[in-house]
Amino acid sequence: MTIVQIISQLRKELARLDIADRRLVSFSGLPVMTHAFFPGGNGLYEGVDAVRMPVGGTLVLGSNFGCRSGFINDEGQLLVLDERNNRTWSPLRDNLRDSGIKAEECFFTNAWPFLHEGDSNLGGMIGDWLRNPPLMKTCIRFFEYTQATLQPKLIVALGTGPAAFLSHVWPGTLGLWKACAISCLDDLPMAAVRFQDRPVLCVATTHPSMPNSWRRRPPYQHRAGELQLLTEARVKSETTAPR
Repeated sequence: MTIVQIISQLRKELARLDIADRRLVSFSGLPVMTHAFFPGGNGLYEGVDAVRMPVGGTLVLGSNFGCRSGFINDEGQLLVLDERNNRTWSPLRDNLRDSGIKAEECFFTNAWPFLHEGDSNLGGMIGDWLRNPPLMKTCIRFFEYTQATLQPKLIVALGTGPAAFLSHVWPGTLGLWKACAISCLDDLPMAAVRFQDRPVLCVATTHPSMPNSWRRRPPYQHRAGELQLLTEARVKSETTAPR
């Protein structure tokens, strides 16, 4: 299948998400950015210029795409076409490069693939979503569909929110991440899980847009420590063969 066909299938599945909440906004019918995390864009680093899907590569998992007012204006027009120079992408791009993870071999997506009303991601929204079983069920279903499509060997969670989301997908293995705290990431720096009888390695960093890596414990403290963690996870995921 081509990139267009695969992304089209993902968007069809996305449209089935049940987010019956007046505070949440579906991406269905909205314009698409040229370069952005899915579903604001196609989830590929090279965006509309990409020539292949990174099947068997790395899935980079953010939390959500932010607020509606930061995505489109009152006329429904995109406010930004290419998000790769924002405060998330710039450090993320450097971290991937310096740990040996090729950005063009990643699929960038979100645990909660929708917009929300309001002006920011503050105010405990992620905690509310984690405590909303119907919403978590529909988002996990889409996440599993994405996994089945792209078959990643490595999943990188950006921050405690996406890590906590993964703890609901694999509660037996990633349960320590459920508390949504940086200390929990140090208690379990990385872990191997299985999906459809394939090995997948999950690792979590602090969010690249927030300078919180100093709060981690050695040996994964500060940026140098998280680069070490990402490098170790990349190498381990590359050497783990399916059984």
